[in-house]
Amino acid sequence: MLFSTVLIWLLVAVAFVVALPALWLLARGLWPETVAKQRVVASRGLFKCFLMGLVPLIGGVVLIAILSKVPKFGAVAVLVGGVLIACGFLGAGGIAALIGERLWPQIEPWRQTKHGGLVLVCGALLPVVGWAVLLPLIAILGWGIGLGAWFLKDQNDRSDQTDLQPSS
Repeated sequence: MLFSTVLIWLLVAVAFVVALPALWLLARGLWPETVAKQRVVASRGLFKCFLMGLVPLIGGVVLIAILSKVPKFGAVAVLVGGVLIACGFLGAGGIAALIGERLWPQIEPWRQTKHGGLVLVCGALLPVVGWAVLLPLIAILGWGIGLGAWFLKDQNDRSDQTDLQPSS
């Protein structure tokens, strides 16, 4: 194996270690309510999130297969694949927040997300099992968590509606 090949894979691993927690912190900064919903969905059970994440996975694979067969749509298929992967990893910010909350309950929420994200990504660096099992599993869970957070009712909406109702 050439040194350049080893260096490329090392840089890819470093990019994952930096980029994924940064993506989760960006989501925490831009959409704190959404990340809080994702954390709630992740805390309710990851198996249900995994099953919900299979829907966009199967739909995305079918869509990419169809787009790749159409002439001159190869770039669109790659773009759709990239967007699907990014959405999956973006939803996994709920897992990072949950891990950080469980391991470091006394610190600020953004630090919980950062620390939980680093734990999650370092686990995904484990050779073979982390690369081939944990990393795709994180993306599938992220899709499921994103879907679950989208359907989760906001507690603030319910309290506002009950405040508007006249008391008897």
